[in-house]
Amino acid sequence: MNRPEDKYVKIPAVIHATRIGYAYRSIREDAPGIDYDPDTNIFFEPFRKALERINGTPVDAERARHLANQIKLKASGEDLGRAFFTCLHAGIEGYHFIDFDDPSNNDFTVATELAYANGEDSFRPDITFLVNGMPLAFMEAKRQNNKDGILAEHERMHARFKNAAFHRFANIVQVMAFSNNQEYDDAERRPVQGSFYAASAYGHLALNRFREEDIAGMGKLVAERNPETEQFILKDNNLASFYGEPEYESSVQPETPANRIITSLFSPERFLFILRYGICYVEATDEEGIKRAQKHIMRYPQLFATKAVRATLDAGRTKGVIWHTQGSGKTALSYFLTRFLRDYYQAQNSATRFFFIVDRLDLADQAKAEFEARGAIVALANSRDDFARALKGAGEDTNAVSDERTPAITVVNIQKFDENSVAVDFDYNLDVQRVYFIDEAHRDYKNGGAFLTNLVASDREAVKLALTGTPLVNVKGGNDTKRVFGSYIHKYFYNQSIADGYTLKLLREDVKTEFRLKMQEAIRDLQEVKKLVKLEEVFAHKNYVDPLCDYIASDYLNSQIALGDSSIGAMVVAHSSKQARAIYARLSKLDQDISCELILHDEGTKENRRTICENFKKDESDIDILVVYNMLLTGFDAHRLKKLYLCRPIKAHNLLQALTRVNRPYKDMAYGYVVDFADITEEYDKTNRAYLAELTEELGDAAEEYSSLFEKPAVIEADLASIKDLLFEYTIDNIVEFQSEIAAIHDKATLYKLRAALARYKDLRNVARQLGYEDLYDRFDVERAQEMLREVSLRINAINSKEALALKDMSTGAVNTLLSKIEFNFRRIGEDELATADEFQDKVRRTYGAFADNFDNDDPEYVNLLEELRKRFEKMDIEEMTSADMATSIKELDRLRSKMEEINRKNNILAKKYGGDEKFARAHKRALRTPPPLTESQTALFSVLSSVKTNADSTVMSNHNILDNEGFLKRSMTRLMVQACKANGIAYTVEQVAGIAGYLAKEYINERGRAA
Repeated sequence: MNRPEDKYVKIPAVIHATRIGYAYRSIREDAPGIDYDPDTNIFFEPFRKALERINGTPVDAERARHLANQIKLKASGEDLGRAFFTCLHAGIEGYHFIDFDDPSNNDFTVATELAYANGEDSFRPDITFLVNGMPLAFMEAKRQNNKDGILAEHERMHARFKNAAFHRFANIVQVMAFSNNQEYDDAERRPVQGSFYAASAYGHLALNRFREEDIAGMGKLVAERNPETEQFILKDNNLASFYGEPEYESSVQPETPANRIITSLFSPERFLFILRYGICYVEATDEEGIKRAQKHIMRYPQLFATKAVRATLDAGRTKGVIWHTQGSGKTALSYFLTRFLRDYYQAQNSATRFFFIVDRLDLADQAKAEFEARGAIVALANSRDDFARALKGAGEDTNAVSDERTPAITVVNIQKFDENSVAVDFDYNLDVQRVYFIDEAHRDYKNGGAFLTNLVASDREAVKLALTGTPLVNVKGGNDTKRVFGSYIHKYFYNQSIADGYTLKLLREDVKTEFRLKMQEAIRDLQEVKKLVKLEEVFAHKNYVDPLCDYIASDYLNSQIALGDSSIGAMVVAHSSKQARAIYARLSKLDQDISCELILHDEGTKENRRTICENFKKDESDIDILVVYNMLLTGFDAHRLKKLYLCRPIKAHNLLQALTRVNRPYKDMAYGYVVDFADITEEYDKTNRAYLAELTEELGDAAEEYSSLFEKPAVIEADLASIKDLLFEYTIDNIVEFQSEIAAIHDKATLYKLRAALARYKDLRNVARQLGYEDLYDRFDVERAQEMLREVSLRINAINSKEALALKDMSTGAVNTLLSKIEFNFRRIGEDELATADEFQDKVRRTYGAFADNFDNDDPEYVNLLEELRKRFEKMDIEEMTSADMATSIKELDRLRSKMEEINRKNNILAKKYGGDEKFARAHKRALRTPPPLTESQTALFSVLSSVKTNADSTVMSNHNILDNEGFLKRSMTRLMVQACKANGIAYTVEQVAGIAGYLAKEYINERGRAA
């Protein structure tokens, strides 16, 4: 069924793939079980030929099928494809399936609409990318400005791969891409428009943006256009009428967003690089203590950092700085680099030893856990002797490496380096290359300092890669990070990370004026009356701490309400350890709804602190607030941490480190929030200016793209003004009246706009008053905003359900969108009857889906069945249905669906005879039912129309302007009909031939119009 995206995205994307090294495979004549295995979609003959080439030995069809069956067994577990991924690299029974070293020794093929089926469940990705006959990637292509953008496809894929019937396919596919052929909207956190990629998952997919950094290099990979190939692909997809159209010509350009991501991800060398080094499994423990695997794929900055490291080493440099902002995955990058560098040095006959250097024990524990979660073999050097032994190791033990080729890593605290930590010459003839990853390289490492001197002396030939999100700049004594560790190898800044959705912008919440005045009065009283001289004593005094804690507790609880999430966590950064203890004591007594813990270096045991931190990181943690002084301000990642209460000033890069504790994405949060008791503005601006100067030196004019961590006040004020104007149209101080007002709205666009405004207000309310919106702040509290938001969402759901049940638009896209949004509300169903309700909803979806799959809406059988379905639902009151009503409806839905599926089955068989061309299948049926029929013989009619199709496709393709002249096109079709009838000895009348020719002419013209 030709859709708009077929012309402008899918088919041009397929054609583009053939320009970067892929062959196009028509699957129209491929038979499941003969040409390919329908359980895995592995194509037997390409697979067999690749086995012969790669392994240098004859492989017969029987052996190839045996190995394909072994792959099926590997891919059938509930392991997210881990066993299959292992065999991709290690092979099976001595046979390797991919030549990672020589891309030209592999077979790269692209196909469209290849069915992924298991029983009644199936879906057809728009484009499948096959490597040596194995379907290792696919892409879903959508038209520009499609409803709900990529989110709609994201939700559908989420639902599909949650279904156990599709788990084998989820296990086999390595990379998924999604594009609606638009540029990214960097102001939109959600993946609405653009081109995205993800690793497979059983359910939620983590979509990533891709921004190509080697534009010139990618451009060189695109070959000249091949008209013969393009015409074959268009004919095979029954889109001959599109060839040569101006829109088509624009869509096949390599620079379109959809075509760009195909080049970036799936050009043969890049695709093999990702398969080899860019995918890993991460073991995560859920709330029940059960370890579950997640599949991670390289983010594009990690990929280009890896390539930059290679370029650095190729140029003879052995040290440098990777400047990647906090939250961008520097530990994960180190892991990916170990796999790449192991092979890099193995090609030079060198064994590798990897060391991950930290300067705190808690960071060592954290790094060890991160690496082990990815399957790495990790040694923790807990003493100087441990490190000395690790240095004397002869290189990683390749026999102690997992099947996923994970090198061993030694995690060590830099304080373990001493003057004796020097690499020794080995007695045997073996070349060893050590690689040091220096984590948090913004620390106060100094040229000539003991730590750094000992690090360098431990092995002067070692590769030293420094990792930091906040390098030291403009530091006295020449101790800037790049002076200490070398020039920047790769850079990825927080404005880029925010645009990519890996981190959040921050919202600075100034303390309320009346509270600030109250605290200033308390300070004066303590200094003048209590005669306290030291600020540490003042800030830790009960008269200061009590109102401070009252404010924090109230603000935190209000934030839970405003953000609609009671799971968010907070951190209080105290002025001193003494104040931290006082704050903890006060908060512990203050409110039983708030639980807090204290983290100080001399409070509790190391194990106790670790337990608290791990507990706090859990989404369902029972700890609301952590109170700290110096600990956890760097390297502590907790996604639920969304409120930071700063009670002391912090300097330079340390300030940025502390601020970014709250910038990790969590659920659908828009910001991390910083409550500023210490007035950090001046210090932050000073630090930001220093980084901008550093960037200008590195990047020149491109540094203008660098922006603040914080949301700009002008943006916030503009949003608040817009919200205020929009809400003016509604009664916001009376929920009952508000319900009546939105109940009268039938335009979903208006409701979407209102919902977005209410959600935005929820994010911004705390700063509304400080920006002059006191009236909005006072009249419109967060609880009312939440209630209104719920009412608007319910109204949208009600409209979605009514639209779906009304069956106004039976196109596949419309039905899929509506069905994904239906939320049935059953008032008269008890909990024990929910199974019946679930079955009813499933039957509705399946029945509507069967009707949407029909491609001949003029077929009288279809029209009659659709009318039956409409009448059935006109009588229903969904909310008032009982389980008995549902049971009756289920039987009726099954009956209608069965009839519709039989019509679809016959339609599809007929279309297949015409090479999948639905317009000729429709013409065939119409010719038979239009009295008097041209012939009553189906085979004779097929002979006539198939001849017309072949010649008509060629005519349209050679002269696409013919579609602009309906009269001329009809005459051409009439001529072709006459020729075909004569050739097949069929008698005809002028009216019969003219009727069919006129119908076909309209079909060709409408085909072009449907894609437009």
